[in-house]
This record gives sequence, C-alpha cells and structure tokens, in this order.
Amino acid sequence: MTRKHRVLTAAIAAVAVLGVTGCGEGDDGGKSGGKSGSGSAAKEKNGQGSGQGDTGSSSADRRTPSGVEKLAPGDILAKSAKANTSARTVRVSVPGSVDLTVDKAGNCAGTFTNEGFTNHLIRKGDKVWLKPEDAYWNDPATKAILAKFPDAKGKYMHGTTDKSIALMIASGYCEVGGPKSSAMFSGEGAVLTKGAVTTVEGTKVVPVHMDSKKDGKSTVYVATEGPPYAVKAESGKPKMTLFLSDFGKPFTVPPSPPASDTIDAVKIEELSMNTG
Repeated sequence: MTRKHRVLTAAIAAVAVLGVTGCGEGDDGGKSGGKSGSGSAAKEKNGQGSGQGDTGSSSADRRTPSGVEKLAPGDILAKSAKANTSARTVRVSVPGSVDLTVDKAGNCAGTFTNEGFTNHLIRKGDKVWLKPEDAYWNDPATKAILAKFPDAKGKYMHGTTDKSIALMIASGYCEVGGPKSSAMFSGEGAVLTKGAVTTVEGTKVVPVHMDSKKDGKSTVYVATEGPPYAVKAESGKPKMTLFLSDFGKPFTVPPSPPASDTIDAVKIEELSMNTG
C-alpha cells in the first residue's frame, strides 16, 4: 500500500458490508428468496432517534417458536428481511472491530477499529462525524495532515456521505440496520440451502447457506423463536462474522459535535490522496 493511500485508510474502516443476499433454489427444492419484505418496512413511519423499542412483543412472544425453520430457504430470508427492517433499532457488531447501534431513520453511533486505531462514529442521515483516537495522530503517516491542519488532533472529521468517500465507507456498517438494509436480503445469483437448527449466543437459529460465484459462500442465521431476526452472518469474501442483536432497544442518538470540534473530512481526504 502506498503512503498516500495508507493515510486515508488508517482513518476509515475497510468496510465490506455482508451480502446477506441471494435467490435461487436450494437442494431441498425451496422457493426463490427474491422477496425482501422491504415494502412493509418502508410503509412504517420512521422517527429520528425515537428511542422506542419494538411494540407488541413480550418476552414470552420472543420465546414462542415461529416455525420459520420449516420454510424453504428463500422464504426464510424473506421473513428475516421483513423482521430486521421492521426493528426500530439494532446493534451491529464484529468481534474486536465494530460495535454500533443503528436506527431505522439512518442514525448510527458507536466505535470501530481499523489498523489498530479506534474510531468514534456518529451518523445522522447522510451526515457523518468520525473521530480517530489520539494515538492515530502519532502515526508517521499522519504528519502531512497535521502539518496542514495542526489542530486536527482530537477533532471529528465531518461531512456527508455523498461528498466524502471516506465517510461513506466508514459508516458502511450503519446500513446493516438502517433504512436501506432490506437490499442486503434481495441479491441475485446465489444458490440457497438451509441447515439444521442450532444455537447462536443462546438463541435457536436456522442457518441459510448461500453460494454465489460472485460473492462466494456465506451464511445467515435466523432466529426460530419470536421474530425471525437474522442474528448472525458469515461471509467468505472477505472472511468476516457479523452479529445483530438488541433489536428494538432504546437508543438515543448522540448530539452533533459543535463546529469548533470538527474539521472538513473532504479536505483531509484530498490531502491524504495527494500525499506521496
């Protein structure tokens, strides 16, 4: 990796959001998984930072078998997509790397680690604030940034996802639980099969395996009790395991950092890319 690219990537997450998608018939002759359930999610009214949990779901309901494991793999994914996109909030985590909470309005907050540095992230719609830990600024690759912006240390890189590629990539995991997440369940070209019921973190799940020439093999684990949430996903390209939890739990979006605590992310990005 060249120095100019390292400067940029050290400040952002190398995000490859799981393609928990696929349609096609599994070995059991199941139906295609083309339905995503996104229509239901789109019709539900979203509220920014509502902090409200899912309604009408008691602890007993969450333990009630749904029978989803009896369905064809494509139908399991469709029901899972509908359940996940209906949840007002969800926690997205990758062990040792990502810990974010997302709501349906596109708000997201938490931390992720990239190249050994921990970054604090706040996203509100298309606006993102990204703050690397102080140790990041001690890295030799950041000298060019500090030479140009000596007060950058301790500040949030701020901008919008449509103008800053860095912020778009850095906040990529926010899409897993955001308003666009249903698209992750509607890909094409994968052969679907389902496995035997097992457990993930104490939750009974049915695995749906996806085999795609483009994306390789991946697996989504769908809860068989209560709402059929996808609670875990594994991908082969790149190899990664992602967990989804805390569906519908209250989430208060952090306040936007004041302008005095921010620096233009696009300027940092341009400087990083142009530094040899």
